[in-house]
Amino acid sequence: MLTTALKFKVAFDKMEAEDRLYNDYFSELENGSTRVGPPHHTDWDAVEKLCRFLVIFYNSTLVVSASTSLNAHKCYGEIVTIATNLMALIESYDSELKSKATKMYKKFDKYWDGLKNLNKMLMVATVFDPTKKLELAKMCFEELYGLDTVEYKEVYESLITVLRSLFKEYSARHRFDPNDQSSQPSNKSQSSREQSSNIEIVDDCAGYKRIDVRYKKKLNEIGVREKRDELETYLRESVENPELMVGMDYDVLSWWRTYSTRFPVLSEIARDVLAMQVSSVASESAFSTSGRILEPHRSCLTHFMVEVLMCSEQWMKQDLEVETQQPSNAQVLVDLEEDDKLERENEDAAMLE
Repeated sequence: MLTTALKFKVAFDKMEAEDRLYNDYFSELENGSTRVGPPHHTDWDAVEKLCRFLVIFYNSTLVVSASTSLNAHKCYGEIVTIATNLMALIESYDSELKSKATKMYKKFDKYWDGLKNLNKMLMVATVFDPTKKLELAKMCFEELYGLDTVEYKEVYESLITVLRSLFKEYSARHRFDPNDQSSQPSNKSQSSREQSSNIEIVDDCAGYKRIDVRYKKKLNEIGVREKRDELETYLRESVENPELMVGMDYDVLSWWRTYSTRFPVLSEIARDVLAMQVSSVASESAFSTSGRILEPHRSCLTHFMVEVLMCSEQWMKQDLEVETQQPSNAQVLVDLEEDDKLERENEDAAMLE
């Protein structure tokens, strides 16, 4: 509301200068005193300063408090966004802004028990976003602590340690599960890579050297050095950078579903990490929804009927979101190609007639 009012600042000033009824309204007595207004230059300055604070928390609240979409991988980025913006306001030349930003940053830092002591799982969730991986985390560390500082290296190494520990734990669980067949290499796939050869190569003659034998020795030497696990392979590959339409988010869960056969262990970790609830809005919303259903005039509903009503409402909302969802660029191109194909077929049919 304040940002909308700022857009009409010139209109308010013009009304004060030209509209007599506008000024008479504030001159009238109400409860023994004149009405507050019209807004002056100092009021507009105060509104602008307040907006600079509120916009920091408003945007982050919209992202983190979303209860119908995945947001665990966005939480750490929003925390750093708030911290860096408050730190920038602390360096402001405006003494009032600086004082408010300092107090707010102290409360913010106290709430998280210091950004260095932040729960590492929030950082881990960021890494499991294919569009970010370690790049966003390193950028956040650079913004908070500076590039190649001691704090930067400590936080980065602690994040890598947590990732390694998680991967080691899930690897043991994934490898030794007898019911999990995805991690066990099939004999059929191994046999398809091996072909029998009855050719007996003579390679023991003096001075005779075969290039394929020498290459196999070299391959054995570099093979051990270049061997990577899933985590290292995932982190070394470039991040995903898709071209999305405005208002569309990258579907992280679909990416992990697609590459689950390539990264079986990491996909298990991603399934658990990305399921974290970073806000209590979803649970509080469920309780408030039940309060609207079980009102005084409908207090005799059974628990089964309440569950049916709540689930039906969520399913209907989800269906409406799917129907109103904007198509992706790929879908638009496919539709255009299909339309062109139909037009050509109609033209050919008209020519034959």
